[in-house]
Order: sequence, then structure tokens, then C-alpha cells
Amino acid sequence: MTPWRKTTIERFGVVKWNFVGSGEKQLSLEIGDLVYIQEVCNGKDGVFPVSVVHLKEVYIEKRENEEVVTVAEMPLVKEVTTTLREWGTIWKQLFVTNKRALVKQVERLMWELMEWRSQLLSGTLPSDEFKELKQKVTSKIDYGNKYV
Repeated sequence: MTPWRKTTIERFGVVKWNFVGSGEKQLSLEIGDLVYIQEVCNGKDGVFPVSVVHLKEVYIEKRENEEVVTVAEMPLVKEVTTTLREWGTIWKQLFVTNKRALVKQVERLMWELMEWRSQLLSGTLPSDEFKELKQKVTSKIDYGNKYV
């Protein structure tokens, strides 16, 4: 087994999909969890595989004896992410209660928001398309919040 080595820079990441630790020395993670990576071990061995984490740039604010970590993303992307998490919870409740028509409608809204979020994060849109997309995203969130 390869030895653990300290990372040379501070590395924070967001979990991309659920991971259930199968061993005594593995950590279970859920989508959206924020992790602080202090040591690495060959990318495979360790408390969780590196493939389940997307590294993010963060701001660290020190408050007395605590550190507050905030992901460095534009506010609209954060809003979309929060909305998707909220709607995801609602979607699960609708699914469990077997409300198929509503499940499909909420699912469609979520897929649109996920696609637009990807476009916002890409950083490749011209400014006029970016402004238009921001307007579409905020309108869709407002519509979805009234609907859901």
C-alpha cells in the first residue's frame, strides 16, 4: 500500500455523488458534502475515492476559533445549487407518494436548471447570452418555487 502524503496546497472539494464506505477505514459521503483533503494516497486507497470529489476554489474566513469555508462561485450558481437541493427533496417526497405527473414536471424543471447551471459555470457565454440566461434562470426558479 502506498503511504499517505500531505497535500502541498489546501484542497477543498464538493462530493459529486453518494459514496458508501464499505470498509472500517472508509468515509461515507453524500452529494453536496464539502470535504477538506489533507492527505492523499494513490487516488484509490483511503477514506473515499478521489473520483467522487470535484475540487473547488474556496474562501476561508477565520472567526475566533473557527474557520468558515465558502465555495467561490457566483451567487446565481449558488442559488441554483440550493434550489436544486430543495427541489430534489420535494421530488423524492412526490416520488414516494406516487404522484407521477408532478414527479415528471419537477424532474423537467430540475433538468433545465442543471443544464443552465452548467452553462453558467462554463464561462464561455458571450455577455448578452449570459444576461439572457441569468434572466431565464431567475424566472424558472420563481416559477418552480410557486409551482413546487
